[in-house]
Amino acid sequence: MGHPAQAWDTYWRGTRESAAHDKGGALEPVLRAHWDSVFADTLTARPDALALDIACGNGALADHARRHQGGRLICADYSLGALRNLLQREPGTPAVAADALHPPFAARSLDLVVSQFGVEYAGREAILAAAELVAPGGTLALVLHLREGAIHEECARNAALIRDIEDCDLLARAAAAFRAGFALDPDNPTTVEAFRQAERALAPALKTVEDMLGRHGRDAIAGLADQLYGDIAHMYRRMGAYELADILDWCDGMQGQLTAYRER
Repeated sequence: MGHPAQAWDTYWRGTRESAAHDKGGALEPVLRAHWDSVFADTLTARPDALALDIACGNGALADHARRHQGGRLICADYSLGALRNLLQREPGTPAVAADALHPPFAARSLDLVVSQFGVEYAGREAILAAAELVAPGGTLALVLHLREGAIHEECARNAALIRDIEDCDLLARAAAAFRAGFALDPDNPTTVEAFRQAERALAPALKTVEDMLGRHGRDAIAGLADQLYGDIAHMYRRMGAYELADILDWCDGMQGQLTAYRER
């Protein structure tokens, strides 16, 4: 199993710069109004206020906070990839790589501690650790995913679907079929039979993904299932247009994305 920070780095490498805002969807105006109120009561009202955004991602709250003159917001995240994205979007933002379970700040040292859909990924203990950072008279403001809510159920479903893909060895079988295809010599019966065997081994794995898409649609696993199926089919039909090494690198990369998604 990979390191959790690597799983989040993989996520943020593939996330658009604006995703911190787009993810809010229809709730974005509500979230904006909430945070504007929180920051007005702290950063604007108290020029000396020190605030911390835990599990900041690529900076949804930093964007809100910069509208409020006064106190300072420090952004913290476990993922260096997230912080790189943040600093590209908001250059000069104070940022620190930190574990939400062990934040590098003294207890009761911060006037405001915030998090939007982030701190709960580190578990309930991280929420308690965040609360311990708040100074007397300070504020803890967290927007959290709801257990048994729609996002929670989606994540559980996607984790199960990833296990189905891994259990059927889709990517390993696809790689074997591509290797056999590149080694195929129509005049050599041994290579022909090897290719046929690789195709027979791949077929049930592809059927697993076909059934998955039929049941859950193209958005299953945030579109990864559809991408896997479509890319394999495309490269298989046009095998001669690719280098084997590039295809195998793609297989390794997609396995890394699946693993990272499951670990998150």
